[in-house]
Amino acid sequence: MSTTDNGAVQNKLIGNPGLRRQVSVTLVGVALVSVLLLASVNFVFARLLINDSVESQLAAVRDTRVQALEIGADRLKSRVSSLAINPSVAEALVDLAREFDALDGDLTSDQIEDLTTLYDTEVLPPFVQAGVDINSAELVPASAAGRSAQRLYISENPNGIGERDQLDDAGDGSGYSAAHATHHPMLRALLENAGMSDLLLVNFDTGEVVYSTKKRVDLGTNSYTGPYADSGLGRVVEKLTTVAPGNSVLSDTFFYVPTSGEPVFFLAAAVRSGTDLVGALVTEVPVRALTDVMTAGEGWQRLGLGASGESYIVGGDRTLRTETRAWLEDPADYLSRHLAQFDDPGATDLIELIGSPVLVQPVDNAAVTESLDGNQFSGTVKNYLGTKTLAASGPAAVEGVNWAVVVEIDKSESDTALNSLLRRFALVLAILLPAIAIFGVFLARTLTKPAQTLVRSAERIAGGDLDTEISDLGQNELGDLGRQLGGVARQLESQEQAIVDEEQHINNILSALLPNRLVDRVRGGEEAIGDVFDTATVVSITIDDVPSAIANDADLALEVADRLNDETLALAERHGAERIQRSSASEMYLTGLNQDDAMVPDATEFALAAIQLVSEVGAEFGFEFAARAGISTGEVATGVLGNSQLSFGVWGDPTGMAMTLASLALPGQVLADGFVVEQLDRTWDIEELEELAGLADDIQAHVVSGRVDASATATNDPTTSR
Repeated sequence: MSTTDNGAVQNKLIGNPGLRRQVSVTLVGVALVSVLLLASVNFVFARLLINDSVESQLAAVRDTRVQALEIGADRLKSRVSSLAINPSVAEALVDLAREFDALDGDLTSDQIEDLTTLYDTEVLPPFVQAGVDINSAELVPASAAGRSAQRLYISENPNGIGERDQLDDAGDGSGYSAAHATHHPMLRALLENAGMSDLLLVNFDTGEVVYSTKKRVDLGTNSYTGPYADSGLGRVVEKLTTVAPGNSVLSDTFFYVPTSGEPVFFLAAAVRSGTDLVGALVTEVPVRALTDVMTAGEGWQRLGLGASGESYIVGGDRTLRTETRAWLEDPADYLSRHLAQFDDPGATDLIELIGSPVLVQPVDNAAVTESLDGNQFSGTVKNYLGTKTLAASGPAAVEGVNWAVVVEIDKSESDTALNSLLRRFALVLAILLPAIAIFGVFLARTLTKPAQTLVRSAERIAGGDLDTEISDLGQNELGDLGRQLGGVARQLESQEQAIVDEEQHINNILSALLPNRLVDRVRGGEEAIGDVFDTATVVSITIDDVPSAIANDADLALEVADRLNDETLALAERHGAERIQRSSASEMYLTGLNQDDAMVPDATEFALAAIQLVSEVGAEFGFEFAARAGISTGEVATGVLGNSQLSFGVWGDPTGMAMTLASLALPGQVLADGFVVEQLDRTWDIEELEELAGLADDIQAHVVSGRVDASATATNDPTTSR
């Protein structure tokens, strides 16, 4: 049956394209679409569940932080109220207020200049660096008593900044200093126990700050009309007139000049002596106290906020009231990101100067807006540095302030679980889809197997496989066609076998006489074929006398010869060598024909391996065989001579030299001439023979034993060759 006939049969039986392909594509396509659709739906629902889970977790953290803030604020207010009702505090305020009013004698111009100089050197530098213009003269207390108090306990205090609270008595003999010496140690201890940054006593009648534990420059100023009347100090004192006795008030956070601009907030409670209102106790609290509450002492991991989550407070002006995780973990990186986000070097420098982003860093997004309006929020926003986050926020019920608590985590981190799920889906699909495809193909094969079996049989017969067995497809049209096809195949097989036998006989004769590369050229009708190569490497191998036990046993001799022939030809092919001559006891091979180089290393490895192979084959048959090899490289010529009778020849010095070296070598030895050795690098074990009988004096023979380091890579670089 011709190929054309076979194609017609195939098209008639299964169409074009094949029936199995059509069925396979249909089955697999339906299955894959179903699986992908199901996976997509599951992924969408899983994403919603994961997002809901993260939002729920953030909402839970938000609720706990709001509760912690409200409880913390209540505790601070209760602590201040407890301090205010302490009889010792009331006694101290009465005594200090009375003696403060009794301070007389105004300051000289030099003493006032000392105060303003102190303001300029200790208090105002951060404001100057930030470009804020504050006149130090306006910070001087308006009353003579206030100026005297600052002179005694600030400008003339022998202790430096931060340690002025260690002075109990200024030693001026005034009643104020006597009262200060009496009450200051007790008030200092109360402040240390309360964990706040300063404690002030204010005369309600005059509004003057008659006492400061830390001796900052708010001492002696007037909280009603002085330079800090609009700060948190003035506002909490003013609020006290509107609250019930025993309650305390809390201010929002402010930049406070006496703390060199460090943001603080204030708490105040009225101090009574019996039923008489004698003044106010005011405490300063650094924002770090609020930050510790919001971060649980920088324990974001404990709060379940992962590697990027955080919680912070935003005020009614939409700026921070607590420090953020980005600032606390890496201030330098925070400043760089802040500058990149807002392009406001002044604001960035101010954050660096005061050492905090509080009151400077704006936070204005939907989460803040909703919570400042009194509502809770949950969703995706961009945070204060422009990072996309998943946030939950809510208002804090702290009397006197409008604060929003924001809890957020980077969207990239919140999507980690989703990405992990996506990878799992991908892994499942990577396993499932091929399995579905394989099953679809298997099912299609099962359904179309009878027709496909017949088509494959026809294709094999058309391709020359006349031994193809035709399966019995039953008593039907396909079965009848299969039986007819089998009969045709048997007739073709008997006709072609005779041709194949004749071709093989001719090829065997030519292969025994010629190298394989020349057989096709001779069969093609070429005559007097000759080739000249610039360089090639000749390997001559001589096998010592075959033991008589083999020579006397024709079958054994044939078996050994066939084994050596097959193994040696396979070895030669692996090393790029071509056999050009063969006799019962010697063979000759060429390498590097039609190559850029003579393949000397390959030829050498082949010679060593061939000698080893002869020994191993002999051992398998129980005999000791030994072979010797000679290697030479140079210009050679090969050719086929004759028309009716063919002979193959090799010419050139390397041919004779290789045969000579092989004849002079000891059993198991490989000898190479100098041209070969020059192209072997230092990884070869080579021994130069001083003299060798039968070899001309000007020719050097070398024994090549193998490579010194089998893992080394041979090169033909002249800088490394011998």
